[in-house]
Amino acid sequence: MRSIRISTPARLHFGLIDMNGERGRVDGGVGLALESPHTVIDAEKSADLTVAYPDEPEIEERVITGLEAVRQKYDLGAARVRIVERPLPHVGLGSATQTLLGAAHALCRLYGVERSSRELAAVVGRGGTSGIGVAAIESGGFIVDGGHQFRRGTGGKQEYTPSGSTVGVSPPPILVRYDFPNWDVLVVVPLGRGESGLREVTLFKVVCPIPLVEVEGMCHILMFQMMPAVLEHDLDVFGVAMEGFQKIGFKVFEFRAQTALLHECLSFLEENGGTATGMSSWGPALFAFGEDLSVLHKKSLAWLKGHGGGDAILTKADNAGMKILDEA
Repeated sequence: MRSIRISTPARLHFGLIDMNGERGRVDGGVGLALESPHTVIDAEKSADLTVAYPDEPEIEERVITGLEAVRQKYDLGAARVRIVERPLPHVGLGSATQTLLGAAHALCRLYGVERSSRELAAVVGRGGTSGIGVAAIESGGFIVDGGHQFRRGTGGKQEYTPSGSTVGVSPPPILVRYDFPNWDVLVVVPLGRGESGLREVTLFKVVCPIPLVEVEGMCHILMFQMMPAVLEHDLDVFGVAMEGFQKIGFKVFEFRAQTALLHECLSFLEENGGTATGMSSWGPALFAFGEDLSVLHKKSLAWLKGHGGGDAILTKADNAGMKILDEA
């Protein structure tokens, strides 16, 4: 093989489950892979390793670092890598994981090596808090991960930290992976303040541990409302579960870190037919589910135009994961 083009799905992250740690584990996440937006990466064999994405020099450097680690780990040759498209960074759609893991998969496959997304994530330094983005690339679908060991043994976590500041921690085990119903998914990104870097790290340290009773409440919603609703294709119950899930635990503080504009946009989605509304990760990406959200999509584009801009994407769940678009 001389060249390859791959696509990796964006993901929604509905919330971190256990930011308490009293039971011996921490983090844990729930989320969903999306058909759109997605990341597309081209790679072809080359004498030297290069990465091109002029729009973001920072991501070029991160991908170079990640691919050098992959080359060393598996004794691979070099490649010319081009990031064709990817979602906006720092809006809650997991663009860093998609790009780093997608590039790692592309390089490995160029040289006849296939490794799981979980293994490659450990090499390139992703999955230190949530495993949703990693599993979304591996298999798509609705995903629940089991978090990390907390303050016991080796290989776990010692502090409450986001993925970007976690070193040497492998992605968490996947507890549940279901195909998701064929509902419309509307992703709306108003101009707001996404969270990354120092402020995110600081917030983890300030608000954790979350009270155990709230963690138990989230687990109850997940086990006896959200998961059964996905399996039974029950949109009404899924909506009740999601709205409850978004109003408890660590998610409360993620919302507090956001702007008034984001809260106005969320209210707009709720008042105009959106079901199971919420915010992905730290935002500002919001989401809504429904049988047919085409009208809400048009209304959302108009709303954003009148409120400083943004983007609204009408999509579906991705139940496949990473795709090879072309190879030669």
